[in-house]
Amino acid sequence: FLLGPPLVDYAPYPVALVLLGDVGLILLLVEAGIELDIGLVREAGIRPVLIALTGVLLSFGIGIGIAFGNGQTVKSAIAAGACFAPTSLGVAANALSGGKALNTPVGQLIVASAVIDDVIGLIILSMLDVLVADDPPLYEYFIPIISAVGYLVVLGISAVTWIPKVVQHKILPLFKPEHRQYVALGLLCMLIYAYLPMMYYSRASHLTGAFLAGLSFSQVKGVHHAFITEAGAIMDWLLRIFFSASIGFQVPIKMFGNSHVIAWGFAFYIAVLGKLPVG
Repeated sequence: FLLGPPLVDYAPYPVALVLLGDVGLILLLVEAGIELDIGLVREAGIRPVLIALTGVLLSFGIGIGIAFGNGQTVKSAIAAGACFAPTSLGVAANALSGGKALNTPVGQLIVASAVIDDVIGLIILSMLDVLVADDPPLYEYFIPIISAVGYLVVLGISAVTWIPKVVQHKILPLFKPEHRQYVALGLLCMLIYAYLPMMYYSRASHLTGAFLAGLSFSQVKGVHHAFITEAGAIMDWLLRIFFSASIGFQVPIKMFGNSHVIAWGFAFYIAVLGKLPVG
C-alpha cells in the first residue's frame, strides 16, 4: 500500500496488478478444492455448518451494532456488518497449506466451514446490492440466494459423485498412462473456464466456482501432483501480488492520521471477536 494508489501512486497499471492477484486467489481456491479430503469432511458431519453460521451471525450482528452506534443508516450498518461476516477461504487455505495442516481433520473442518461461511457472506453482499437499488423487483432479492445455494448443492454433489467417476473411469483410460494426469489437468482448466463466468453472471461467487472445479478433481489420481508441478510456482508469485495489490491497494493509509477513523477502526475490530467462539 506504500507504492500503490492509497499513498505514492507509483505502481503502474494498478487495475492490472489487482487482476493478476485475483488470478492467484482463483488458483489457490482450485488447489484447496483439489486437496479437500471428502472422507474427512463426511466425518465432520454438520459441524462445519454450525461453525459457519455461528461465526457469521455473531460478527454480522456486532458489526451492525457498532455501525448504529456510529450513527450510520440501516443500509450502511448492513454493509459494515457484511464486511465482518465472511472468513477468507483463500487466506485460510494459504495458512493451512503453509503449516502443512490442510489435509488434517482440523484443516479440512476449517476449509469446509470457510466455504460455507464465504457463501453466506457473499449472499449478504449480493442482497446489499439489491437494497441500494431504486425500487428493485421482488425476484431480485432471491436470485443471489437461489444461485449460491443451488450451485453449492448441485455442483457440490456432482463434484463428489459422478464427475470424478466419469473422468477416472471413462475419459482417462482413453489415453496413455503417462499422459493421463495432464489430460485431467486440461479437463480441470475447462471446468474452471465454465464455472467462473457461469457463477459470476448468475450473481453467485466466481471464487466458489473455482473451489467447486477443484473439488470435482479431488478424487482423480495425479491431478494434485500435476497442478502443483505446473501451476505451483506461478500461483506463489501471483499470491504475492494478491496480498500486495488486491488487498494492499485498498488500505486508505492517508486517513490513518484522522483520530475519528482510528478510534472507530478499533471499535469495529470488536466485530472480529464474533469469530473467536468458533475457534
